[in-house]
Amino acid sequence: MKLPKALNEATAGAALKYHLKRALERSHSISEFSKNLELSAQKSHFSNNTLKIIEELTNGVKQASEELSKKASDLQHATTPLKEFGKNYPEFALKPKEALEKLLQEKNGQVAGAAYREDLGGIDFVWGTPKTKESVGYGLAHVLERREQQALADGLSEAEAKEYALNIIKSIPEVLEKGTKGTDHLGRVFVDYGNKRVGLNNTWNNKDLENHWVISSYELRDTTEKPTHFPTSQAITKEKDIHSLNSVEPNPTTNTIKTQEPLSPLEQANAEKLAKLESEALESEQEFLKAKEQEKQRKEAL
Repeated sequence: MKLPKALNEATAGAALKYHLKRALERSHSISEFSKNLELSAQKSHFSNNTLKIIEELTNGVKQASEELSKKASDLQHATTPLKEFGKNYPEFALKPKEALEKLLQEKNGQVAGAAYREDLGGIDFVWGTPKTKESVGYGLAHVLERREQQALADGLSEAEAKEYALNIIKSIPEVLEKGTKGTDHLGRVFVDYGNKRVGLNNTWNNKDLENHWVISSYELRDTTEKPTHFPTSQAITKEKDIHSLNSVEPNPTTNTIKTQEPLSPLEQANAEKLAKLESEALESEQEFLKAKEQEKQRKEAL
């Protein structure tokens, strides 16, 4: 007697659930589960539709397994420390806020893979060093130093400048977590969030860092109103509102102003501020490149 179609489908569904459960019980790995499910399908008299479901399920499990394996490999690379950056604190890997607090406390070393993004890989937090006789500075220590100097130049007291710089540094984890990846006209990678930009570098001593990025700069967008004209030989257009700490070349969209109207006191102050920030940007990039060259020469001398 031929069973109704609905009953056949219900029976097949119940059988499939049974074989899925049995395959799970007998398996200790994803590969074993796929193998046991395929064997069950071969021994049972499933309909073509049920066999198709089993095939899709098996392929899905295999794909998920491959993706998990790749992710595990990526994370392993991302959390492998680089000896050049000193002591590693592995217990803070993949914990950006805690990693940052640890480095601020210890004032040395690194946290390899302190942060991780699918579109970038591992992002190391490196304490580095402020500017000294031996080094022009790099890492979080240098970002702190630069921000303190900027705040002092803007008229803040020493205590206020330190607090300002610290707040800047502490916003980095949020920028990396919630921000959008981008690339500037020089090919440098960054993450933007709100008016904040964290610059990233994946080379050290002219060598690529496999699945690693290191914080190279911190920038703030100028949220004040921009004047239409600027009293410089090469005017900065209104569209360029990012003041980079690591810019080497002028923005290619920069245009020379042929005619200028008299500037108001506010416009004059903003223009002077822009010129100062551009000068600091060039100086910072030159210092960074010099530090890399010094480190290279030091290693070659060993």
